[in-house]
Amino acid sequence: MSFKLPKLFRRDAQAAQRDRRDAKNFLVNDEGTVTIFGLMMFVLMVAAGGIAIDIMRYETQRVQLQYALDRAVLAAASMNQELDPEDVVLDYMARAGLERYRIDVRVDPGANFRRVTATAEMDINTIFMDMFGVRALTSPAAGVAEETILNTEISLVLDVSGSMRGAKIASLRSAGQDFVETVMQANDPGTDEMTVSMSIVPYNGMVNAGSQIASVYSFDSSHSQSTCALFEPYVNEFNAGDFGSTALSPTQPLDRMQRFDYYNQYRWQSFADPYCPEDDFLAIMPWSNDVGDLQTYIGNLPAEGWTAIDAGMRWGVALLDPSAQPALTGLGTAVHEDFAGRPAAYDDRETVKYLILMTDGANTEQYDLRDRFQGNSVLYYYEPDDTYSVYVPQLDEYYITVGDYGISGGYFQDTVYDPNLTDSTVSAQVPWEELWTSHTARRLASELYYWPYYYRGVTDDYWDVYTDSLELLSGDENFPNLNGLPYPPERAQQADANLQAMCDAARAQGIIVFTIAFDAPQRGRDAMRSCVGEMNGPNESGEQFYYNVEGFDIEQAFDSIAATINSLRLIQ
Repeated sequence: MSFKLPKLFRRDAQAAQRDRRDAKNFLVNDEGTVTIFGLMMFVLMVAAGGIAIDIMRYETQRVQLQYALDRAVLAAASMNQELDPEDVVLDYMARAGLERYRIDVRVDPGANFRRVTATAEMDINTIFMDMFGVRALTSPAAGVAEETILNTEISLVLDVSGSMRGAKIASLRSAGQDFVETVMQANDPGTDEMTVSMSIVPYNGMVNAGSQIASVYSFDSSHSQSTCALFEPYVNEFNAGDFGSTALSPTQPLDRMQRFDYYNQYRWQSFADPYCPEDDFLAIMPWSNDVGDLQTYIGNLPAEGWTAIDAGMRWGVALLDPSAQPALTGLGTAVHEDFAGRPAAYDDRETVKYLILMTDGANTEQYDLRDRFQGNSVLYYYEPDDTYSVYVPQLDEYYITVGDYGISGGYFQDTVYDPNLTDSTVSAQVPWEELWTSHTARRLASELYYWPYYYRGVTDDYWDVYTDSLELLSGDENFPNLNGLPYPPERAQQADANLQAMCDAARAQGIIVFTIAFDAPQRGRDAMRSCVGEMNGPNESGEQFYYNVEGFDIEQAFDSIAATINSLRLIQ
């Protein structure tokens, strides 16, 4: 007996077998898979592109926010800014077109600095990232700006020679006064905290140290009526003399320029116009913090005389050198108490030293008496008879003046004048220093020096004797303004070498040197440009420290220098 499934069950089994066969065929069939993959990649690429767009929008906003914040904190940190620092930051952000941001501003003020710290955040709604649950991105920005006016020491070395007369000296006065007002803003009169000290060194054919400096610096004992120092010339790198070092010891006696009346050489007598001023005319103004005093001083600067840039530079650097500390201390209450210990050491990180050197010319004449016109002279004087005896070495005789000195004649004899012919010592030998304080160059040359030579035929050339009576310390055998001969170029070249040596020495010690050539000739411009050297390092130019200006541009030069001194530092 056999058993058969019902027909219905036989069909279901066949269907299951067929389904298994179809499933197997489906698993091994690859038709249509590229299309599916392409669709998947398309979705992913759209998502990535959308995210990139959102990120770009975020980064653009972040950069804009950071840029605006940097500018805002810089402006707010300026110590010249009189508005509230937080208001300044908010105003800058508003002007940048930014809105819906969160900001925090903190101000840290001090006597000589202002630090402004700001952080900001700004949200940006996403376009594509929102599909992945990221609805917004936050742009952060942070900035800290600080204007720090460190302890600042400044020497302002100004040309007041004759070529500065008229509009030029007027422009210098105005520019200098504005400069003083700007750089002195770091000082706080309210709290009496002083960080900026300034010395002004005016120069023409010499520098008059003046009574204040003379009270704390030592000068030689040749006389005590004036205080123009003479410095040993620069020779070479192995024998730099006074121009090879920034130091100038207050205790080491300075060579003092002699007393003589040079400009009144055509007067017969009277010591009316000493070559070196015998008062505080154009005297150095050392280590001041008083804006009014400094501006008044600059406002009264005259313009006269020759040009000795090297002498001005020498004093300007000396007043920044630490060797001057005993001199500053010696001035006592004349210097603000906050300046105790100045000039600071060169490696003092809290102090910056600046020297601003200005000229409208180039080094020219610098006069003094030759050594042989110092000490005892060749003249002897008998006071009761007002009679001079002039020794003539070529004759080994004495010319005895008669009447109005040599003009009315005289006679020769073997000894000095003695009315009783019994004592040749009654006529006293006169020191040159005494003669120079009572006789002009003209009188000494004409009345007491030339006539004895002329009468006995020693010379028939008036100028030989006249110019010989005032030879120059520089070695020039001629007296330029008396005989019209050109001034020897060697002296100017020596002065240029002195100046360059002093500039090099100052920069080597870290003094920041600015120079201004004000309508100067080429030689003066070259000297000013060379003085700043390579201020930023061996591979960078010092042009930004050298200003070649004309006319009223001198005010822009001083403004630029003042802005540099009061510079801002973005520290983060």
